[in-house]
Amino acid sequence: MSAANPTVAGPDTTDVIGQLRDLIANNDLAPGDRLPPIRELAVQFGVKAGTVRDALLTAQAKGLVKVLPRVGAIVQSDDDTSEPESVTATFSHSFDEVVGQPEQNLFHTLETREALELTMVARAAQRRELSELFRLRQILTDMAAIPLEMESPEYAKLDVEFHLEIGRLAGNSVMTSLLRILLVEVRPHLDRIRWSGNRRAETNESHARIYSALAAGDVELAQSEMRDHIRTAYNSLLDEMRQPPAMNGGRPNGSHS
Repeated sequence: MSAANPTVAGPDTTDVIGQLRDLIANNDLAPGDRLPPIRELAVQFGVKAGTVRDALLTAQAKGLVKVLPRVGAIVQSDDDTSEPESVTATFSHSFDEVVGQPEQNLFHTLETREALELTMVARAAQRRELSELFRLRQILTDMAAIPLEMESPEYAKLDVEFHLEIGRLAGNSVMTSLLRILLVEVRPHLDRIRWSGNRRAETNESHARIYSALAAGDVELAQSEMRDHIRTAYNSLLDEMRQPPAMNGGRPNGSHS
């Protein structure tokens, strides 16, 4: 198949959907198999990445594929009701209801996050392929490009994406879904930490050490760096609990940090 210049008008969305069907059939892809990334498909089909993205969304509506955030397009049959997807969705929904209860203790949420992420980062280090670390490395690059003094919503978004990407590398969609729920719950506390003092620089350095451990495939080091990283939030909450709440806009006399 000859590739056209992706900067000029190429086949429309319908044609690309046909090419996707041919790709799936010719490569004997089964439901659950992942398609190549959008950019790779764009080069292969000789179209713009945006055309492939539109085609995938249309193909999803037709039941040909399922497009998952930070994962990509997954093959599915028109009548696909695969049990793994159903179990993941059901379990995540139930867990979301449990975590969202008003009586839940933030310490318990942080402890659950620690146990979950230590397992995930170990699996990611065991399974690691350097070619799969591109997205994680790009996230770190984007975070480092944001000035330390800037309170950027984009930085907070990238911070969350960093941890979810490790979940993807671990290869366990249930764990990743649960982590996403936990991060939503602890996000307000993490935001307070993130913008205090020089914590942004510390976060960048901590993430870089986690990345290096993953790139080396060092399970113990990856877990150690992740534990230290997550414990920052836990210890910060402990420090906060040691101090009484503000009274009438200020601290009571005699309070100490």
